[in-house]
Amino acid sequence: MEKAITGRITLNLIAGIVITVVTVVVAIVWMAERQNDQAAQSTETMVVGGVDAMTRRVQGLANDYGWWQDAYDAYLGHDDEWMSTNIASSVYETEIADIMAVLSPAGNIDYGFVLEEGVKAEEILTPKVVEGIRALAKDMPVENLAARSAFIDTGTSIMLIAVSRIAPVYDKEMPDSSVLPFFVVGVTLTEERLVDLGKTFLIDDLRFEPATAMDGGKLALSPPVVDLFGNTIGHFAWTPPTPGYAVLENVLLPITVALAIFCVVAFATAFRARKLAIALTEREKEAVIAARTDRMTGLMNRTGFTELLESPQHQEACSNGQFAVVYMDINGFKAVNDSIGHHGGDDLVKALTRRVASVLPSEAILARIGGDEFAVVVSGPSARDTAAGAASGVVHCLDQPFTVHGFEFHVTCAVGFAVSVGTGLTPSEIVRRADIAMYHAKNAAEREAIVYHSTMETGALEKKQVETALRRAIEVGELKVFYQPVVRASDLTIVGLEALVRWTSKEFGTVSPALFIPVAEETGLIHDVGRIVIDRACRDMQNWPGLRMAINISPVQLREPNFADDLLAVVERYGLGPDQFELELTEGILVNNPTIAKRKLAHLKEAGFTLSLDDFGTGFSSIGYLRQFPFDVLKVDRSFVRDIGLNTTANALIQSLVSLGDAMNLSVIAEGIENEDQLKLLRLVQCEYVQGFLISRPVPADDISALLVRLGETRRVRLGSGVEERAVAAGASA
Repeated sequence: MEKAITGRITLNLIAGIVITVVTVVVAIVWMAERQNDQAAQSTETMVVGGVDAMTRRVQGLANDYGWWQDAYDAYLGHDDEWMSTNIASSVYETEIADIMAVLSPAGNIDYGFVLEEGVKAEEILTPKVVEGIRALAKDMPVENLAARSAFIDTGTSIMLIAVSRIAPVYDKEMPDSSVLPFFVVGVTLTEERLVDLGKTFLIDDLRFEPATAMDGGKLALSPPVVDLFGNTIGHFAWTPPTPGYAVLENVLLPITVALAIFCVVAFATAFRARKLAIALTEREKEAVIAARTDRMTGLMNRTGFTELLESPQHQEACSNGQFAVVYMDINGFKAVNDSIGHHGGDDLVKALTRRVASVLPSEAILARIGGDEFAVVVSGPSARDTAAGAASGVVHCLDQPFTVHGFEFHVTCAVGFAVSVGTGLTPSEIVRRADIAMYHAKNAAEREAIVYHSTMETGALEKKQVETALRRAIEVGELKVFYQPVVRASDLTIVGLEALVRWTSKEFGTVSPALFIPVAEETGLIHDVGRIVIDRACRDMQNWPGLRMAINISPVQLREPNFADDLLAVVERYGLGPDQFELELTEGILVNNPTIAKRKLAHLKEAGFTLSLDDFGTGFSSIGYLRQFPFDVLKVDRSFVRDIGLNTTANALIQSLVSLGDAMNLSVIAEGIENEDQLKLLRLVQCEYVQGFLISRPVPADDISALLVRLGETRRVRLGSGVEERAVAAGASA
């Protein structure tokens, strides 16, 4: 048995070695060929572009000489001296072309000047070529000269010619094109010219290959060159670069050595396979148990919990209505980790596990699902009552604080539970329902366990209920505006405030903005909510000179035709200036209606408002938006700040975002700082501004005024001085 296992492992290793070697070799060769292909395509693009540029230059010469009043007058007056002075000199002295000629409307060569000694214009511009030129210039516009060009084979070389009509510039009436002479200019594609053209693209052997002499091989070819009569006369050809082969030569030796080492190690491993196979067999049972157990607490982990739910015993109990699950989420772990480190957090988890387990009945099974999530499984005839008692016991057992490393911590939890009723339900469904009940308790800030109800599937509150209550809240003034300070990261000086709407309903209690803002946007109530926030923020800003007020703007508000004008009117009514306000917008506004958004933002920018892109990094995060729209401020979402200091990826991301803001001349604000380690790192990457619970929670206007009075003229927050603690306490009590 052991030999068979060893043999299979050895065969698998050999197969793996062969596959690996072949794959690596094929991949390297493929990458080299791919790089060569890309280089060839790149040089082809450059050659074609260079030929096009040469063509435009020759066409430009034809246009310059054709659209010339003196040339037209000299032709009509048969002024041979002028022609010799101005056209012949361009060929013989400046050598800007190899041939320049003036053809009569009938196609006769009236004037012809050829750079090559002993060659007459008639030898190049044969009757057949002249007819082709006349056909090329057919229907050429007179008022807007645009020379036309083509290649011709002179028999000894390839020449690029361009033709235009010689026309008057100042005559009031333009003669009919049929009576206007032709101006022809030509440039021979000499070896010297092609070499010079190729060197501009780092091509040493650019040349023209006639169609009759093409031998293929390893040459790169341009698209076919077509002459005046539509015939393919050849291609531009060159030896394509092969950077892939150069790379291949450099990596061949190290790759060969690496593969050899790999083979040696692999074969050595095969000889140890028998011993390892036996050891693995002996440890298999231990691994199975460990894979289903939380190492820190000794409780069943998520894997074990899932298998427990799938056991026949619990499947049957669930189908008989004798199954319940309690789901709990513990709050407060982060404060422990921030205060005394992760080891302290681990000790708290262990202590909490012991306390929770002590209040559970003996038949209950406790499992740790995640870092701060636990579940309890109960089965039996009294599952509902047992689960309710267990849930209540868990909530109240956490009333007493935990002492960890000499510090006291108050930990709370959100608890929800669900019971199987009827038939057709699975244990997994009961877990899902318990999870929903738990999140319902968490969102509602409940201190008691909540049992699942079907109405929770649509959210904590029905939309219609929220809409009705929100309308009433707007009428009776239940909506309040709180403010959270924004400070300069370097010295914690308060430079601004963010206005945040809060709602405490008589019917529902505290309602999260995440719940009622979407309803307000769907029903149009966001306009009323926005007016309340803007009006109150402007009124309070009168008491806080020198600060900037940030106000969140909904996409629905921005779509209102007169939004910018109405906003400016409110600001001016309170004697304030638009430069005192920062308007925060999310990426959704830009994605859904980019054209409208661009126009509206430009209007707001012209009015003097500062524009901020909020929650950057949570949506599309497109740099294009930062370049296309007139933003002044970039607000980094709290999800990036939360993880800094915990892993290098988060640190690198936050540094990249700050660098992006600096590169685009944007002020950067980091949201959601909650501890001094985050602040230190943000200072290290030179983030300009920060805001978060470390400085202050959102608090009422009176608390902001009191805070500013205590801080004095410097408005500088001192961590650990009690100033921010009082602000936080005020926000919590509110």
